[in-house]
Amino acid sequence: MLDTHTREVLTGVIDDARHKGIQASLLLHRERSHLLRIGNSSVSLNTSESLTRLKARVVDGRREATHTYLGELGTDDARETLEAAVAKVREAPERDFEPILEHVDETVIQEDQYDPALAELDGTSKAAGYARIMREIGPSVTYSGAWSSGATETYLLSTASEAEAYHRCTDQQFSVVLKHPAAEWELRTDDTGWRVLDFSAERSIAEIRRLLPVYESRDGIKIEPGQYTVLFGAQALAEILGMALWTGLYGRMYEEKQGWTAHHKEGDRVFGANISITDDPEDANTFRYGFDLGGMRRGRYPLLEHGRIAGFMYDIETAAKYKRPLTGHTTQTMSVVMDGGDGAADPLAAVADRARVLWIPALHYMNVPSRAKGLFTGSSRFSAVVVERGRIVAPLFSSRVTESFENVFNNLSVLSREQISVNLSDTYGQRAPVAWSVPSYAVADGIHITDTADSF
Repeated sequence: MLDTHTREVLTGVIDDARHKGIQASLLLHRERSHLLRIGNSSVSLNTSESLTRLKARVVDGRREATHTYLGELGTDDARETLEAAVAKVREAPERDFEPILEHVDETVIQEDQYDPALAELDGTSKAAGYARIMREIGPSVTYSGAWSSGATETYLLSTASEAEAYHRCTDQQFSVVLKHPAAEWELRTDDTGWRVLDFSAERSIAEIRRLLPVYESRDGIKIEPGQYTVLFGAQALAEILGMALWTGLYGRMYEEKQGWTAHHKEGDRVFGANISITDDPEDANTFRYGFDLGGMRRGRYPLLEHGRIAGFMYDIETAAKYKRPLTGHTTQTMSVVMDGGDGAADPLAAVADRARVLWIPALHYMNVPSRAKGLFTGSSRFSAVVVERGRIVAPLFSSRVTESFENVFNNLSVLSREQISVNLSDTYGQRAPVAWSVPSYAVADGIHITDTADSF
C-alpha cells in the first residue's frame, strides 16, 4: 500500500475539498525508472530517475480544470495543487457537455505484479546480461539494444466516493540487436515481464542462434511487389492489432466517424470468425490494472467476438461528451488478449505445405495512411526471412507491407495455439507498462508487399 504519510496527506486534502463542496480528484503517479542502452557493443547510456507527479482535477458544472505538481509531496504541496486547479476552473470556459468527475467504484489495492528485485535492478546487472550474450555469440557482429525497467505506483482519490484505488507494479522491456558491419543485416530479440527472472539470456542466445547461420551463410533475397502469404510474428501481430483497435474501436474515433468502423455498429462482422479479442486485466501475460483512471473497476471487456464488434472503448471525456456508458478505458494500460487457434507451436511446421512464405517477426516505421480505410503500412527490418516448404531458405531484404486491417484479420488462415506476452510500453513518457497477449504467430494470406529494397 502507499506509504502512510503520503496517503494521509492526500486523503486529508480530498476530505477537506469534500466538506467544502468542491468536486475534485487527485491522481498520484510515482515511478522509479532505469534505462541501459548498448551501442557499438558497449554501454552508451546508463541512467536512473525517480519522479512523483500529482494531478488535481476540479469539475464545476460545465467547467473543468487540472493542475499538476512535480516533486516530492508535502501537505502544503498537495493542498496548493488542488487550490491551483480550483482557481483555474473559475476562469475556464464552459464545455459543450458536462464533464464526469472521477468516481472510485470500490477500494482496490493491487500489488500482485510487484517484484522488489526488479525494482532495484541496476546497470551493473544489465551490463552483465548483455556481456553474456556478446560472449556467447562472438565478435563478428556489433551489438546494440535497450533495457528499461522500473516500478510504478498509481493512487486515485475523488470527492465523489470514499473509496481509494492503488496499484503498484514492476516491469521491464529488453532488446538486443545484432548488426553485421559489412552486410548490414540486423537480428533482434526481445524479452519482457514483471519479475527480474523473466529475463533470460539463454532464451535470447537460443533465438539468435536459430537465425544467425542463415544470415551468415546465405545472401538476402529481394522479392517483387505483389501478394504473398506472410507469417507475422507476435510483435508484428500485436502492433497491427494495436493500430486496428485505435482507429476502429476507440469511442472518440468511432463517434467522430474518423475510423474504418465508421459505417459499422455493434454486432457487425468485420474480421474473420476465428478472431476474438478482449481487454482482460486478469490475463497473466499482461500488466494487470484492476481500475482505470476514472476510478472504474476494470473487468473482462469483449471487443470482438468471432469477428463481430462486441464493444467500443470509452474514456471518461468521450463518454461524457457523447453520453455513452463508461467502459473502464480511461487508461494507457489496456490488457488486450487475442485468442489463439490450433496452429502448431513451431511456426515452420504450420507452413510446411506452402511454397513460399515471408516470415516477418516485427514491423518498423509503422503508420496509418488512411484511418477511414483502415490502411496501415510498415517495413520488415529485423530478422525477416523467406520460408519454402517449412524451411528457412534466405534472409529477406527490407519489404514494405501496405494493407488494410480488414484484409489481414479476415485472412488469418493459421493462428498459433501458443500465447505469448508482447511489451508495447512507451518508454519515452510517463511510465505506464503495457503488455498484450497474442498468438506467437499468425499466417495471413494475400498480403500486399508494395515496395522492396535492394538491401536490409
